[in-house]
Amino acid sequence: MDHKTLTVNGLRLHYTVAGAGPDIVFVHGWASSRRMWTTFLPHLTRSFRCWALDLPGFGDSEKPASSWYSIPNFTAALLAFMQQHDLERPSLVGHSMGGMIVLNLAARHPEAVARVVAINPVVTGRANLKPLDHPNYSQRVLSWVLRLSPSVLAPLLSHPLGHRVSGLTYIRRRHEDFAKGTSESLLLSGRAIFAYDVSPLLERITAPTLVMVGLQDLNVSPAEGRLAAARIPGGQLHLMRAGHLPTDDRPVETLRVLQDFLA
Repeated sequence: MDHKTLTVNGLRLHYTVAGAGPDIVFVHGWASSRRMWTTFLPHLTRSFRCWALDLPGFGDSEKPASSWYSIPNFTAALLAFMQQHDLERPSLVGHSMGGMIVLNLAARHPEAVARVVAINPVVTGRANLKPLDHPNYSQRVLSWVLRLSPSVLAPLLSHPLGHRVSGLTYIRRRHEDFAKGTSESLLLSGRAIFAYDVSPLLERITAPTLVMVGLQDLNVSPAEGRLAAARIPGGQLHLMRAGHLPTDDRPVETLRVLQDFLA
């Protein structure tokens, strides 16, 4: 896949693009990056042109000023990214916070979206990141965690036997993505999630929408996704025996459901 950069609303964003056909834009969740979609894109690029970006504050993308972080600003950045690439009504696939963002965009700009897939989306702002919303939870704490985690996890993740352990590749990627955030970007984007509720807007969505929910998700209650599917006109709900990241827990099923819905 081609790795590229683009300045969007004054922020330098990193993204990858590959394939040919109808456009799909993939939007990751909190403390993640475009790399969460890596195992899926080679299969989907046979039929689609796939775009996966690092949101502002995450991955390799620029980290905005502290006053920037809000779901409306994330949504505006995603819309501008689509517009600058002249993407006419792409499909959107978002996970967790990314699910909230794509639902928000589809509700506020229904003419701009062909189809929507929200995977374990945060809908009402309720996510199991509440320590971030506590007044005593500061950037100092996150800075300490960011400094500590490499020294604790790096030896395990880099051990030669680690490549033989099922699931360790995913843990390594999640650890690396978390470490690419800053204490400010992680804290303030988390608080942006708590401050937003997209549920009153869901009835405005006109694009065919699929909500995928992992019944074992400990980060975002399955009730959030159920609410979205119930509120969106014609919304479809797919329940999975998976946790917060069905893309890692059940990749074959997740890919199949995506392909069937986006075909």
